[in-house]
Amino acid sequence: MPLSNLAQGWQLHAAVSLTPAEERTMVREPAQAVPVSIGQRLGALRVLIVPYIACFDTGDVIAFTKPKGETHSAVWLEDPERIHLLLPCRELDAHDTGFEFLASIGELLRPRLRPEEVGRYTALLEEELRAGVRGEIDEEALGAKRSLLGSRLRRHRNPELFERYRDVSLVSTVAEYMHGLWHDVQIRVGPDHLPLPQLRRRMDLLAELFPPNPGFHVFAEELVKEE
Repeated sequence: MPLSNLAQGWQLHAAVSLTPAEERTMVREPAQAVPVSIGQRLGALRVLIVPYIACFDTGDVIAFTKPKGETHSAVWLEDPERIHLLLPCRELDAHDTGFEFLASIGELLRPRLRPEEVGRYTALLEEELRAGVRGEIDEEALGAKRSLLGSRLRRHRNPELFERYRDVSLVSTVAEYMHGLWHDVQIRVGPDHLPLPQLRRRMDLLAELFPPNPGFHVFAEELVKEE
């Protein structure tokens, strides 16, 4: 039996004891922020909160004490009936676990996107590249972008680098979109970060493709009223 039921008809199980506040922050509130249209793409989902996920040559293992080697921030298994998502929680802030939950949803959504949806995001990235925008949504997307720009090759000569950058950027942007629906997020500024106009266009596109649930907003209501 699940520990509790979540939004989207999803289920929560836990291999460790969670306080009500931890449960809300790690899974319950982030799940409520996931647009229903994204939840429908994923289908049935079972979340299991565990202490650690150890990474061994023989495979990934749930660990109840801190492993000496590498660990994963999330893993999942898919079968015909549902997705099983495992999230470690030890030595992580509850909010960080909640964000890893949303990042995993972004990863799971990517192969379920329609070609026209990916095409619209691709067009946004191409526009940003033509405008000389060098920042990105997070460090992983920034690294992929720098690999693309550092190749000194144009997109049609190296589609693999562009497609890798596009997919990393898309997943990270979807995660940040849901993160902003979950709670107010401070916008980071600087040469490594995505400028506000480009960030706004990405959020607007995702809000069109996957509208927020009733009561959730992409941008602060005060900003919308000012505009």
